[in-house]
Amino acid sequence: MAQFISESCRYHRSLIVMATKLRREIEPRWVGEYITAHYPTAENRPRCPLGPIPPGISEELGAEKARRQWRPWRPEVDSCVILPDKLILVEGKIFKIMDGLSKLPIYKSLVPDTPELSQHKNKPIEMELLVVRPLSWVIAAAEKAGVKVVEWAPPWIVQVWEERDKYWAPESVKAREERKKFLEEHGFV
Repeated sequence: MAQFISESCRYHRSLIVMATKLRREIEPRWVGEYITAHYPTAENRPRCPLGPIPPGISEELGAEKARRQWRPWRPEVDSCVILPDKLILVEGKIFKIMDGLSKLPIYKSLVPDTPELSQHKNKPIEMELLVVRPLSWVIAAAEKAGVKVVEWAPPWIVQVWEERDKYWAPESVKAREERKKFLEEHGFV
């Protein structure tokens, strides 16, 4: 009986750990590693805000404070790579590829009005969609939108990709049901 209780406590502790698991920041790491591997000497601006600051705000607050204050309301591209002859906007999507594909042309249109990129606004802009596995329709649509699809999958990101496929496996469904039951029994849900 004591062994069962010990096993049960260990199991429940692991469920609590699963319930409080921190969100993994996968895409920023993946995009950062891609930039380091492919543009090692370029200036990189991760999570670069795009678009203008509303008129009058810069004059009222000063340019730097206005940029800081309005950053939460401006979209961010995963990375803006600044090369001597061009800018490259990189958006990485592991699963929701359509989101990245649809965002990049909008991001490109915002670059000329972005104060942080004002000295580069006359450079040509390229768009790269970083994916784990390219789908044929994504490649076709990206080509029409002027977006380059880049397949880049280091082993650790392939592992993340494969975890998703296991979501509906019987053992994963059972584990989620047990976790839900435990959380309900202990007042977490």
